Amino acid sequence: MKAIVSFLGLGGLLAWNGWAYMKVAALEAKVATLEKRNSDLALKGRIISSQVFRSPLEDFFGSPEFWENTYDSGQADCARRCIEELTANKAACAAITNDAEKKQCYQDAYDRGSRCQTNCSRSFPPPIP
Repeated sequence: MKAIVSFLGLGGLLAWNGWAYMKVAALEAKVATLEKRNSDLALKGRIISSQVFRSPLEDFFGSPEFWENTYDSGQADCARRCIEELTANKAACAAITNDAEKKQCYQDAYDRGSRCQTNCSRSFPPPIP
């Protein structure tokens, strides 16, 4: 009798282990599916929140144009210096009374101003290494 009870107990135990194994496998598959769904929803949430709650200032500083195309006042400053020099040279030429010398003075002033502007254009923007 003991053998029969122990055989039935062992069979019941094996049946219980098989059922438990199948139940655990089903639960693990369900958890994996839920984790994947949670990850997808989190990604969608980040995408939507970045579109709905974005900051114009953050967009401005985050744009590549802000960092790549910065304004450099160097060329404008150089051109301003050339114009100031040309204006001073023209004022000095205006004080000359001899017409031939005045004409030559103006021509020299314009030539120097032109060279100055050309040098400004060559030096800005700086060459990319």
